[in-house]
Amino acid sequence: MIFSLTAFAQKGRKQLLLQNSVDKAVNQMLGNSQIDADSAYRLIGSWSGYPNIQQTGYDYIYYYKDTAFGKVPMHVYIPPAYKSTQKTPCVMLLHGATGGSHFKDIDSTDATDNDILFDALKATNYIVIRPLADRDKNFNWVVSQQSFGEANGINPTFRTLDDILTSLKKVLNIDDSKVFAMGHSDGSDGASGLAVYAPNAFAGIVAYNSMLNVLFAKDYFIRNIQNRRAYIVHSSLDNLRPIEITRILVDSLSKFGDNILYKEYIGYQHYDKHLDMDLPRACEFMKGVSRDPFRKSLYWETSNNDIYNNCDWLTITGINTNLPQAVWYRPFNVPAVSKQVKIADQPYYRSLNKSAVVKANYNNNVFTIQTSGVTTIELLISPVMVNLENDIVVIINGKEAYKSKVKADKNFILTSFRHTMDRNALWVNSIRLKVD
Repeated sequence: MIFSLTAFAQKGRKQLLLQNSVDKAVNQMLGNSQIDADSAYRLIGSWSGYPNIQQTGYDYIYYYKDTAFGKVPMHVYIPPAYKSTQKTPCVMLLHGATGGSHFKDIDSTDATDNDILFDALKATNYIVIRPLADRDKNFNWVVSQQSFGEANGINPTFRTLDDILTSLKKVLNIDDSKVFAMGHSDGSDGASGLAVYAPNAFAGIVAYNSMLNVLFAKDYFIRNIQNRRAYIVHSSLDNLRPIEITRILVDSLSKFGDNILYKEYIGYQHYDKHLDMDLPRACEFMKGVSRDPFRKSLYWETSNNDIYNNCDWLTITGINTNLPQAVWYRPFNVPAVSKQVKIADQPYYRSLNKSAVVKANYNNNVFTIQTSGVTTIELLISPVMVNLENDIVVIINGKEAYKSKVKADKNFILTSFRHTMDRNALWVNSIRLKVD
């Protein structure tokens, strides 16, 4: 993926030029020998080099240049109260009916107007990012067309959505701790997909009438959703996404933790007044949730070691799914259920690839890692998590794999920041380890 050094947005015939000064500032810090690792850490944590926006309260058009999909168009709403000097919460709002949308429709009011979710968010002080899907180009967050006839078909849509957010963080003062994904129907599948594939930038998701799946995906490991807060709402008369399967999924996932807040509206259909009734409550949910990139326990499952292989401070860099599965690991699935609550002969998540899995936690400078099908890992290090003056100990599958001090590295700090534009989740170095 690539970022343009200059981001363009437009409202009608008006154009707004948003000058990106991040790369220049990072290069200056890299070349300044008087700035050490500690100074770089403090400077990046307080970074505020954002351009002023003269006209706020508008819904602009923004294009992100992507190597896989070309120029991806979206609407970016900048609230009236936005100031370049203040952090502003943000929602990536994904639309439904992706099968009928195309990039060329970005100027059409039919593409994005009359969206009650957007109307509710405009009443808050949120930046709202609304990408436009294009099924013909396979930029689709509800169908993984890349999986057709391909054993390891990977849908890069979620990586691009994450890159879009990073691109906008270069020119807008987005609050890193208050970024959410939200949607209804197909859009809710995209929001839940971001939690499953690329959760790092998000504090949580809001999913209305989701099927909690990406069609035809072979790498959709729903247990990953437990790493973020999720607000899931369903209606009982939904004939497109039967509530019965949602109940089974939420009940099963809740056994692994309490990060899912689930609500039902009885007597309402797929697109109904339950949305009007609940949206204020969803906004309250988001107000009360902040991201914690340094949470002490993580679970991550993947079938790839170069995409969708990272959650916060843990990266799976090597896998071998031919290895025997760990005795503690149990593949997660639930039975497919029809509207009549009849159990089908096949699981809900079909044809999933073999996966590699890591359970990890840390406490008092000690990381304890359990793996299945994993050959190498990388642990990102933050002074929020550990005391850099003491040894860091890593225990993998019951054996001590590392014991040493880790020094903050200026190049690592600045390179990581340029890649994520995240002022909150700052990493000073990493530990790369082989799993025996």
